[in-house]
Amino acid sequence: VGLGCLGVVVEITMQCIPAHKLVEHTFVLKRQEAIAQKDELLKKHKHMRFMWIPYTDAVVVVTNDPEDQISKDIPRNWSAPGNEEERNQPLTELLKTLCQENGKAFQPEDVKGMGFGEIRDALLAFDPLSVDHVKRCNQVEAEFWKGNEGYRTKPSDQLLQFDCGGQQWVFEVCFPTGTQSENNNNDMAFMEDLLKKIEEQNIPAHSPIEQRWSASSSSPMSPAHGLPDELFTWVGIINYLPSDDAKQREAITKLFTEDYCDLVRQIGTPLKAVSHWAKLEKPKSVWKAVELKSLYLDRFPVAEFNVARGLYDPKNILSTPLLNLVLGPNLGGRVLGWKPTP
Repeated sequence: VGLGCLGVVVEITMQCIPAHKLVEHTFVLKRQEAIAQKDELLKKHKHMRFMWIPYTDAVVVVTNDPEDQISKDIPRNWSAPGNEEERNQPLTELLKTLCQENGKAFQPEDVKGMGFGEIRDALLAFDPLSVDHVKRCNQVEAEFWKGNEGYRTKPSDQLLQFDCGGQQWVFEVCFPTGTQSENNNNDMAFMEDLLKKIEEQNIPAHSPIEQRWSASSSSPMSPAHGLPDELFTWVGIINYLPSDDAKQREAITKLFTEDYCDLVRQIGTPLKAVSHWAKLEKPKSVWKAVELKSLYLDRFPVAEFNVARGLYDPKNILSTPLLNLVLGPNLGGRVLGWKPTP
């Protein structure tokens, strides 16, 4: 059972594709290399994402392609020399140093069995709001990825997911960036501006900032709604909540939901960047509420959607105060002559 603004879903029919394997290639580029190669990579690969690491000159690139559609010369499984313990060494060495600097005991056995995300949480937990500390953590993360370049082949459902690590705040926006045949470079302009301002304003931005791309959607309420050939990019920022300390978590939350998210909105507004309307956070002021409402009125067919809300949920049971604030009240299905957008 799923609840939504327009009713209760109890059954759904999905169109599926045959199970298949993907060949994933992970490698690291410098920022300017990633910017220069972006268009070629998008045209060449079925799936592609960038993971930008703030305060470093490193972009982790991950591509995925159907195994039966790529050259036999491309490796199916290859990894950099060394076992997992050796590949984790940049992370574990910093953890050892931080323990020594903070008067804490460190035993190699403490990190055995810990995954990459768990070790990153342990590193950040020492001081997740210190810019200097975050720089150290991000730098060793870049080194970690350079030591973990390679290829692997697995079923698509195992590769088209991402290990985000522990508890975290995430904010993702989507905006158009030209067409599939001619990218207007809004995607790179946004990222260059975001990284520059993060570093100018000393925001303790945890890694990574994930960027991916998609075709347009025919759904009018999708952030990626557009013409068939349009291209959209999705950018997600993140700050982890690496400990159970209530004051620390509150401070991270304040920084993320105010300074960091506000910066993304400021840079994204001229590009009509929006987050999914079902994932909104409550605005912190009246003025921010007005700005948010104005943006969504400009970006989505809100009036038609509100008519549909009134038709399928006339008592407004499935809404929330936040949605009512941003989208306005439903208009009721009683409006004569209304027909839904195809």
